[in-house]
Amino acid sequence: MKYELLVRGRAKADVRRAAKWYERQREGLGREFIAEVDAALRRIEGNPEQYEVVHREIRHTILRRFPYGVFYRIRTTKITVFAVVHLKRDDIPPKV
Repeated sequence: MKYELLVRGRAKADVRRAAKWYERQREGLGREFIAEVDAALRRIEGNPEQYEVVHREIRHTILRRFPYGVFYRIRTTKITVFAVVHLKRDDIPPKV
């Protein structure tokens, strides 16, 4: 089945903020973070049901190289990404 992937503004802002922080740590690391997020989004789009449900309909996957989770929901043929959250902080994904 082909899914439409929608990334909400908050999730995009999460990625931009984290990428800027990583870029300040080491030149190029921000781009590597974005590449890792893109890879996770491709995995989600390819098989969104492979990741566990963490709350009601919300699923998440963890980036392989960075301590971030990508939180999303599947509705028919749409995948909506709500947040990209640092998993070692007290951030809570937004209510849906």
